[in-house]
Amino acid sequence: MKKILTLVFALFIGMNLINAQEETLIDDLRFTGGFGAPILEFSEINGQLTADIGGGGALVLNNFFLGGYGMGTSFPEYDLDDESYDIRFKHGGLWMGYVQKPYKLVHFYSSLKIGWGKTKLLLEKDAQYTDNIMSIIPEIGIELNVTKFMHIGFTGGYRLVSGVSKLPGLENEDFSSPVGVITFRFGGFSGMDDW
Repeated sequence: MKKILTLVFALFIGMNLINAQEETLIDDLRFTGGFGAPILEFSEINGQLTADIGGGGALVLNNFFLGGYGMGTSFPEYDLDDESYDIRFKHGGLWMGYVQKPYKLVHFYSSLKIGWGKTKLLLEKDAQYTDNIMSIIPEIGIELNVTKFMHIGFTGGYRLVSGVSKLPGLENEDFSSPVGVITFRFGGFSGMDDW
């Protein structure tokens, strides 16, 4: 009886070892492409409508993307002590997102930008005041497949800025704002044909 139990136990262990497969947290994630993207972001800085211009790039992994971005503006003006300063606002960092059913002509698109940068008050192009900032920008919207290599995203979100403390009369709230974003993604989205 001991021999039979030992044999059954050995067979059971052997079958488990044969069928054992490595399990990972991100098991089915496949590299399916990459893209570069000019980005146009409309928002408010110190109560003035402004456009931040920049770009980014990312690897496409199934319906997700992961990469980096950078953008900025120097359009808004700020009056302080009878002088008119230009506000320069630049930030960049990690860019990640999710695209649902990317094979559809129009589909759900979302992204999150987590960045850091600087904001300056410029007087005749010389920085008079400088401060380091952090920014978080969640976005949600739709994306249109114009061609197999060009997609245009239309999103809305909110730019949350922290760290503003060295610019006289300006605070985090002067840089935090609702945003409207147009993203032109150019690249390879090879996973689309597999659906």
